[in-house]
Amino acid sequence: MTLFRPAALLIAPFFAFAVPLAAQAQTDLTIAATGQVSVPPDEATAALTVQAQDTTAAKVQAEVNTAMAKALALAKAVPGVKVTTGGYGSYTVNPDNNAPQQFAAQQTIQLSMMAPAGAPSAEFSNLLGTLQQNGLLLNSFSGDLSDAGQRQAQQAAITDALTQVQAQASSIATSLHEQVGTMKSLNVNAAANSGPRPMMVMAMAKNAAPAPQSAPDNVQVTANVTAEIALNHVP
Repeated sequence: MTLFRPAALLIAPFFAFAVPLAAQAQTDLTIAATGQVSVPPDEATAALTVQAQDTTAAKVQAEVNTAMAKALALAKAVPGVKVTTGGYGSYTVNPDNNAPQQFAAQQTIQLSMMAPAGAPSAEFSNLLGTLQQNGLLLNSFSGDLSDAGQRQAQQAAITDALTQVQAQASSIATSLHEQVGTMKSLNVNAAANSGPRPMMVMAMAKNAAPAPQSAPDNVQVTANVTAEIALNHVP
């Protein structure tokens, strides 16, 4: 009979340790939320094209080079304007009426300037009018967020999404009679929606240089957040 006593002594502590372990079980909760903010643009942007067409490639390229040099000088003369150039290309043009083959060339120029109220300054609008008068084509005139404005808006959208996640987790935990525990994982993806806000552009009359009119809409910035949160059983 005494041979079984040591075994009984070992079994009792084992069950005493196993029961508290079962009480530590958790519920893993996965929540997704989309935060959103609507902010006015803080930067005005424009893209224009210099182009020329004539009977020789050398001539059209020279015309484009001269026009672009003048456009760059005008843009750099306006304080606060950031200017960059885009793609440069030349190609042949075959008229449909059996006219001699011609050549065409073009290059783009991008302009941007801070616009705290969401609308560009008169200097920026007047610059666009002058460039149009000089023969440049205005491809786009938009309101957008600067890099700093984009980061600030994204942070606000993330905060909005996290607030939603916390509220949902608290509500679900209450419904299950549990407590919100630690956050096990978090995935965040924030971005501006639909690109720049187009502005209203007034058509330029022949031999005139009116400043383009603008009324940019707000930029919508969203943040998609997915979180895994542990819910603990209430003691």
